[in-house]
Parts: sequence; structure tokens; C-alpha cells
Amino acid sequence: MSGKLRLVPLALSLTLILAVLPLPAIHAQGGGELPDLGGRIIRAVTENAFIPLNFEDAETGQAVGWEYDAVEEICRRLNCQVEWSLISFDAMIQAVGDGQFDVGMDGITIRADRDEIVDFSDPYMTMEQFLLVRADEDRFSNAEELGANSDLLIGAQPGTTPFYTAIYEILDGNEENPRVVLFETFGATVQALLAGDVDATIMDAVSSRGYIGASGGALKLVGDALVSEDFGFIFANDSDLVAPFNAALASMREDGYIDYLNNKWFIIYDTAGGNAFLAELPDLAGRVVVAVTENGYLPLNFEDPTTGESMGWEYEAMAEICARLNCTLEWNLIGWDAMIPAVANGQYDIGMDGITITDERAEQVDFSDPYMTLEQFMLVRADEDRFTNAAEFAADEDLLIGSVPNTTPFYTAVYTVLDGDEENPRIILLDSFGAAVEALRIGDVDAVIMDAASGRGYIGASPQSFKLLSESLSSEDFGFIFTPGSDLVAAVNSALAVLKADGYLDYLNNKWFYLYDPAASMG
Repeated sequence: MSGKLRLVPLALSLTLILAVLPLPAIHAQGGGELPDLGGRIIRAVTENAFIPLNFEDAETGQAVGWEYDAVEEICRRLNCQVEWSLISFDAMIQAVGDGQFDVGMDGITIRADRDEIVDFSDPYMTMEQFLLVRADEDRFSNAEELGANSDLLIGAQPGTTPFYTAIYEILDGNEENPRVVLFETFGATVQALLAGDVDATIMDAVSSRGYIGASGGALKLVGDALVSEDFGFIFANDSDLVAPFNAALASMREDGYIDYLNNKWFIIYDTAGGNAFLAELPDLAGRVVVAVTENGYLPLNFEDPTTGESMGWEYEAMAEICARLNCTLEWNLIGWDAMIPAVANGQYDIGMDGITITDERAEQVDFSDPYMTLEQFMLVRADEDRFTNAAEFAADEDLLIGSVPNTTPFYTAVYTVLDGDEENPRIILLDSFGAAVEALRIGDVDAVIMDAASGRGYIGASPQSFKLLSESLSSEDFGFIFTPGSDLVAAVNSALAVLKADGYLDYLNNKWFYLYDPAASMG
């Protein structure tokens, strides 16, 4: 195991803690605290027919898409609950403007005329519009040729950007032009195109990709981009939700969650093959998974000193894994030295604490696939000038290393830095990594070995006290641990593979290792 980051008193670190912990909403972002809506119910509305923003998955029947995920994440960050409703697009803007719903979304272009009826959020996406046609279309190859042939028809929804693009960019500016055939939904428009009732429709490139995939290659895009548009969420005029939503969106851009959603829904999602993020993973049918950690390893698992909340990379990763596998987490705390035996004996289903995958430990517990690879470095005091690498440290017999027994940093100290003697008196054994770092700070030891991310956490919490030496001492893979033979191993590995593929782990790494500011949390 790599270094811990919460400075825990020795008496506490010696005690086996058996507390069931609820996992609260996690508000960790680089730009500071977000507004807290106090559990408020947010009445959200969409049309559910705009792939991949909002639609019904054909295989699961679930309402899914970019906008669903985005608003659920916004409410997770703002401490609100989403109550979803459906409405047609042509009724949505007025209904939200009248206060029937709190927020609306359907790839709604931010426009001045709509801004008179509703308030918009900041843009969450910019899209360009193209012509979507049947794959065998050879009568025209761009908007100019389409407009010049009076026999050709365009399908559109009234009041939408594609409708106005058809009228003003392709045709004559007459909003009653009979060449524009009106439909109630985008889905109905595409069906009419496939059936030959219209000859083109106008749609952004990403959504078109979704329909092209779902059609099995029966559709294609032609010509250059016709118009560029910014999408925003809509609210009743003067709604007090606009500022909180904008703050949440800003934090999601900063920490990479928006990039994760774009990758998941616009690059990886396979409209032809169904929802890979739900249908292909095991369903644990609401099973309670009893999880355990130590809660002292920032930024993987720790208690925020200003809020008392349990948070960190591992908490969020497991919450997302259980969201995708349909399980419920019951969190517990335990001392590090008791964790592996307790999981091995079946007291807990899964354990995590930046646990390095080793052959010795694999004889006691089953490991997941690695969820993280970290390198070990020497953390020293900021004014240290007696040594600059492990060899110089080892050569000075007066220098001491603080460490926790039976951890990866302990064995790195013994076998990589020193002489291979596990009882070497130059290694000062302590009960927690927090205690080791405190001993370093007050001068009782001269170095502590830990991974770069954890070292950055300590440096962030006390930037004038510590620094990392540049030499990497070892590399280690972290894994979740399970009772031997557990059926959860394969399920969690399946979820981890998807989280790696769709970019969720990249988002967590960016959020917790690069943007999270431990100094701000510690006041």
C-alpha cells in the first residue's frame, strides 16, 4: 500500500473502527465549493427522442443519454434530486417559461427570441448542422443543390434550429414554404426520411451519427456545415437555478466530467448495438455490497476536515461501479493492518485502500484488475539539502526513514533504499502514514516513501513543509480485494473495463489528483 494522507493520532490508528458509513454527496472541485440546494426536487423535462442527448434505449427501455447523465451529475454536485417528465419539443419552451417545470433540455439552441420566454444556462455544447439524407441519395450533394430542386422536401420540427435553417439557409425565407414538411419529433422526421416521404432533414453531426448507426448504414451526411449553434438548459425567467447550474457546469468542464460524457455518448456509444454501458454489464439486482476502507489515504479515501464527509477517488469509483452493476454500497472503516485478513475471512465483500497487488497478498485475497498504477518517491522536508536521491540517503547512516510495516513503502525502504534487513534500525515504524509524515515534519525522521499523487496531497496540505525527490523508486499496481472465490471479482472487473474505456477513470484521476486542493480543505 502506498502512503496515507490524513494525519491521524496514534491512538486512533491502533483502534479497529467498525462504523457503517453513509457516502454523502461529494463536492470536490478545483474552483471551490458549489451551492447546496438542500435536497431540493428539480422538475426536469425533455422529449426523449434526440440521440444521443436523450432517448429510450431500444434494448433496455431505459431513458438514457448525455443530458440525462449531465443533469443527474449536476444534481449530485448541488445536492438536489431530479424528477423527470416528458413533453413534445414545441410545447417545452413555453411550459418551462410558465413554470410547469424547473429545467428543460432537448439540444435547445440558445437564441434571442427564446431568451424572451426562458432563461438559458451557459452553453453546455456547441453543434454544427448538416444535411442528413438516405445513403443512396444522388440527386444533390449540398444545400444549394437541394434548394434548387423544387421537387425535394425537407423534414423538420416547427420552432427548432433545423426548421429555421431549412427556411432561411436553404429555401426562400417563407416559414410556410410547403417544401418543409413538419413532424412532431426528430425521430418521426428520420422515419419519414427513411420511408421516402421527405428527401432530407437537418441535424447536428453527432446526433446524425447516432441515427446513421441505428439505421444500419441507410443514412449519410452530405455537404458542408450549414450553421453552428450553442445548446443550453432552459429555466423560467429569473429562476434561482440558473447560477447553481452554471457553477456546476463550470466545475464539470474543469474536472473533465463533460469530456467523459462526450466520449461516452458521442464516441463509444453504439446506437446499432445497444447501450453498452448498461446492457453488457452484469446486473446485481440491488445486492448490498459491504465495502471497507481505512479513510486516511488522501486523495483515495479520507474524511474532509471541514465537512466531515467521507470522500475520495475510491469512494467515487465504487459508487459508479455499483451504479452500473445495480448494487448498493454499505461502507465501513477498519485499521489497515486488519483489512486484508478481515476481507479474506468474509467479514466484508470488498476492501480498498491503495492496496498494492502482490503475490503474497494474492494468497490471502482475490484482487480485481489494476485500477491504478503508481510510482514510489521519497517525501522529504522542503529545506532538505543533505541528499537528493536514494543512494545519497543510504550512504548517510544518520538519516532515518519513517514507514508503516508490511506496506509497499516499507519494503521499498528495506530492499530498494537500504540493505535488505527488515529490522534495520534506520527504519522507524509507525502505525499510520499520517503519523509517519508528522514525524517527518517535526524532524524525527528524514524521509517517507509514498506515491507521487499522495505526496502531492501532503505537499498541497503543507506546501512550505515538504517536497518530493525526483527519483522514482518503484512502480505498483493498486487493486480492490475480495474474499477468495467471490463472484464480485468478475462483475467489478467488467465495470472497471467500461470505466476505463469510456473515460470515467480519466475524469476521476483529473478531479482527485490534479484539481482537488487539500490545502483548501484543511483551511
